[in-house]
Amino acid sequence: MASCSKNNAPLYLAYEFSQNRPPRFEGVNYGYWKNRMELFVGSTDPKLWARVIKGPYELKEDQEKWIDEDFEKFQQNCKATNIMYCALGPEEYHKVSDCKTAKEIWDKLQVTYEGTSQVKNSRINSLKQQFELFKMEEGETIRQMYERFTNTVNSLENLVKSYESVDLVRKILCSLPEQWTPKVTAIEEAKNLETLPIYELIGSLATHEDKLNKGNSDKGKKGIAFNATMYNEDLEDLEDMEDEELALLRKQISRLLRMRKEK
Repeated sequence: MASCSKNNAPLYLAYEFSQNRPPRFEGVNYGYWKNRMELFVGSTDPKLWARVIKGPYELKEDQEKWIDEDFEKFQQNCKATNIMYCALGPEEYHKVSDCKTAKEIWDKLQVTYEGTSQVKNSRINSLKQQFELFKMEEGETIRQMYERFTNTVNSLENLVKSYESVDLVRKILCSLPEQWTPKVTAIEEAKNLETLPIYELIGSLATHEDKLNKGNSDKGKKGIAFNATMYNEDLEDLEDMEDEELALLRKQISRLLRMRKEK
C-alpha cells in the first residue's frame, strides 16, 4: 500500500504557515486537545476524521493501475496524516515520527497520554469515585468549587462518561455544606432543575455568596465600631478615674503641707 512520504523538513513546521491551523498539542492537557482536534478535523472534512479513526483507505500496490478514485483516496490518506503532524509541537512530533498513518499517530498519542485499557479503566473508576464523593471544601468559594468540579467532570467526559446537565445541577446542590440548605431549598422550589442551566445555577450561588460575605463584612464593621466606642468610653472613664486620683493626691499633699506649717 502506498504511504504518504515525509520530506526532510519536519511536517510540524507547516503549522507555522497554515491559515487554518489545527489545535496545537505540546504534551499537556491531552483531553482538551483531543476534543478540539476531533471537532477541527470533523468540521474540515468528515472523511478525514474517518481516516483518523478507521485508518487509511486500502489501495492497490501498483500505482500504474490507479484510477481517479484511487488518487482521491490516496490524497485523503495523506491529508489526514499531514493534519495530525501539523497539530504537534516538536517534542510530540518526534514521539510519533515513525507513524505512517493518521490512525497510528492518534492511537499512539492516546496510549501515551491515556494509558492502556487497564490503566484507563483504573483512572475512570478513580474519577467516578471523586465525582460521587465530591463536596464543597471548607473555606472554598463557589467559583473555586465549580472549577474543581468542572475539572473532574471534564476528565471523566474525556475518557468515557458524559453527564446530563440536570445530573450536574443536582450534584452541585448536594455538594454544598449545611449552611447552604435554605438557599438550596429555595432553588429547588423556585426552579425546574430539569431545565436549569448549570451556569445559571453557579451565577445564583455566587451572587448569594457575595451577599453573605457583604453582610458579614458589614456586621464586622459594626462590631469594630461598637468595640471602638466601648473602648473610648472605657478610656474616658479611666481618664476620669485618674483625674480623681490626682486630685485626691493633690489634696492629701496640700493637707500635709498645711500640717507641717502649723507645726
